[in-house]
Amino acid sequence: MSAPKYFQRQLKGFVIFDIEFENRTGLLIRMPIQAQAYRIGGGDTYPMVTRKPYSGIGLLEVPYVPGSSFKGRMRGLLELALNKKFYTTDQRIWQHVRSLSAMSLDDFVDDVLNRCVIDELFGYAAAQYKQIAERAEHEHKPVDVDKIFNMLAITRLIIDDFFPTEDYVKQIDAKSVADFLEEKSENRIDRITSAADPRDIVRVKPGVRFGGRITLLLFDNDADMIEKYLTTLATGLRLIEETYLGASGSRGYGRVKFSKIAVAVEKVQNVDGAPKLVEVPNIRKTYSNVSDFESDVKSLANAIKSAVFS
Repeated sequence: MSAPKYFQRQLKGFVIFDIEFENRTGLLIRMPIQAQAYRIGGGDTYPMVTRKPYSGIGLLEVPYVPGSSFKGRMRGLLELALNKKFYTTDQRIWQHVRSLSAMSLDDFVDDVLNRCVIDELFGYAAAQYKQIAERAEHEHKPVDVDKIFNMLAITRLIIDDFFPTEDYVKQIDAKSVADFLEEKSENRIDRITSAADPRDIVRVKPGVRFGGRITLLLFDNDADMIEKYLTTLATGLRLIEETYLGASGSRGYGRVKFSKIAVAVEKVQNVDGAPKLVEVPNIRKTYSNVSDFESDVKSLANAIKSAVFS
């Protein structure tokens, strides 16, 4: 009788990035059409808004950048920058994704063994041990399923929603969501008939400062990947800054500038058989732009490796 199989992956710590950016041009991440029903008589398109508590103000309706929008934009740009293969399961949506349903077994194995930084940071489709084994057996390929399966881990990047910062809200003495928005009239012209199609866009006005958190999970097999992870994250921020965030970027929307990248590190320690999260006090750094962060990646990665994996 064969020994039961098991999977083991130890969480070693976190790298926490508290990030702020300012939109230099109008920013639009569209609110779903069905959610705009209560805004009768206003613009044709509205940005995402929600209610958030602010100290000394209470609940305030504000625009925000969903973590999913930030993450998706960064991932998409990095996939293009790294010239990754795009796969599809429906012949409509193409993206780089580690998935046995979309890619060949050879591509899947290569993706895992070469530790694709996109999939490790941003996530991938679940892969069952049995699914990998049966696929290898069906294709008569000598795949070391145990080795492949034991290299896997959950998504390493957690990206929060980004909201207007407390300082900015107090600075403009915000009373309502209108203090963050502007209305922009646009017009489409039919190339054949010259017929006009005017519309009003409500978007986040230039100059709003947003803040949010990105958390990088580090596992026991990540000691030699830290610099690669940090470099990829820094490049992702740079790519967003050099292009745009949100909709209508080709028309000048969504230009942003990162103004603060504060880094802290927490380590998981075993104390009497129970896990305890402890901050590493000597690795607190704040960068005022992406360039400063990029130039310090190697030093920061070495310090994190020494503190978390010692």
